[in-house]
Order: sequence, then C-alpha cells, then structure tokens
Amino acid sequence: MDKDDRYAALYSGVGRNRVALIFHVRLGSATAYRSWLQRTGSLTGVRRLHQVKVDPAPREGMWIDEVVIVECRCADVAVTFLADYLSELEEACDELDVLAVVPEPRAVFAAVKVISWLTRKLKGCKDVGEPGNRWKADDTAVWPDHHQMEIARAQNLDAPLYVYNLNKYRPVARYDHGASQYKQESQYKQESQDKQGSQDKQDSHDKQESGEAAYDRYAKTAGFELLRRGAYPVYGGKPIGFLHGGVGNMLADQWDKFIFVRYPRRRDLLFIIESAEFHQGECHRDAGLERAVVLMSSEASSLGE
Repeated sequence: MDKDDRYAALYSGVGRNRVALIFHVRLGSATAYRSWLQRTGSLTGVRRLHQVKVDPAPREGMWIDEVVIVECRCADVAVTFLADYLSELEEACDELDVLAVVPEPRAVFAAVKVISWLTRKLKGCKDVGEPGNRWKADDTAVWPDHHQMEIARAQNLDAPLYVYNLNKYRPVARYDHGASQYKQESQYKQESQDKQGSQDKQDSHDKQESGEAAYDRYAKTAGFELLRRGAYPVYGGKPIGFLHGGVGNMLADQWDKFIFVRYPRRRDLLFIIESAEFHQGECHRDAGLERAVVLMSSEASSLGE
C-alpha cells in the first residue's frame, strides 16, 4: 500500500473525527529529534498527549526507544501534520513507524480515572515490600517475554509505569493455550481458595465465544486489581492503519485495539502479576488474543533527553 492509499484509508476510517498518530521512534540524532519535538509542541489542532521512553528490550526483534502519541482534530489536520513534519522526524530516526488510531471518547478516560480514584478510596491496596519474580509467560506472542520482564524489574520500581498494549483478537476464543494457566494455578493454590476462576474457565469451554469476549473476561479480573492500585487506561482506541514504516515489522499487522495504561508505580504491575486474583483470569487472555505488542515504558523528557 503506497502513501496515498494509506492516507485514503485514514480518511475513510476517521472522517471528521479525532485521530491519534502513534510514532514509534528508534533514535538516530538526538539533537534533530529534540528540534522536531520543539517545532511540533504547539500547533493548531494538534496535541501531544504522551511521550514515553520504552524499556531497552526488543519486541519481536524490533527496538523502539520512544513512543509519542499525537492527537489531531481530524483527518485533514493529521495528513497536513504528516506532510509538514514526517520527513523531518524520519531524518532524526534510524527507524520510524507510524500507526493511526481512532481514540475512544475523552469522557471514557475521564470516567475511568474517577472510577479508579473511587475504587482506590474504597477498596484500595498498597503493596509493601518487594514483588516476587515467579511469574513467567509461556505464550510470549501475547505476553511480555522473559527478557522484557528482566529489564522491567531492573528499572526504578517506584517511578510511574506506562504499558503499551496493541491487541489482535482471535475470531473465536481458543482455550487450548490454557495449559500455563493450570500450571500456575497449581503453583499458587495456597494463595487462594477462590473457585470462581475455575468456574469461569468451564463456562468458557461450554460455549463458543469471540476472542474479544474472552479478553474482556480477563480484563474484568485484571482491571479491578489495576483500579484498586490507582492504575487505569489513560488512552486507547481502534487502530485503523499503518501509515509509515517497515512493511515486515510487527506494527504492520491488522490490529483490533490499542490500550495505554498508567501505573502509579512500576512495582504495582509486578505485584499484580504475582497475585492469585490475576491468575484466575490469565487463561482468558491466552484464549482471546492471537497476538499482542506489549511495551513497558517510563515518562520521557518533553525534549527527548
């Protein structure tokens, strides 16, 4: 697909609605990158919402230094922004990939923030001590791999964490990838006597459901553990097109959902994945997702330093 075709897809997918451009940056010239950030920091109809520094661990062999999320008022503004500033950024990068996303309504994220605040007030959890390191994914197509987790645990655990999730759902949920879940439930059986997770798995086997429905089942379980620690999605939406970059890399796939989650502390995520409550829903993510891009990151300087 050439550039004109990609921009046509952008118009057809967005129309006059807001559109987010997600820039995946592999830095070449830090000076040129800082210049681009300065030049694009206050443009009419364009807002830079998030800029994060990705943990130094490749995903499917792809290295990304920073992710920048820019929201444009409409497709016309997005195309103009790309026409005016994409080549300048490309010169500053060793590799650059751009994904377009139709964001959820702003009210959704405002409501989730309030729900997180209330949940933390009423049923909050403040983890103490050091998180364990027993959790390990068997299916790294949909979870962070071992190296990513090693790097994540080596960062400042008290600094905020941003987790980038790009999901591709299975047409129909498939529970034959649940073996790791059963293994981990056995490992953690002393931590909880709650049988609801087992019942949920049986219910899912008894009827066919979509991969998205299975993932939502996981999200309900994991989501509560996030909310009670003050973590919540700060952005997300429907990916509609891969606008620029290497055709063969992971971002060029057809994706269903983008979710960008903020944790007050990195250690919050590490405690969550070690909890019995989290493991009750883990198999539903395995069943629902065909593929996922997961990137862990920290806040970056506004000038890319």
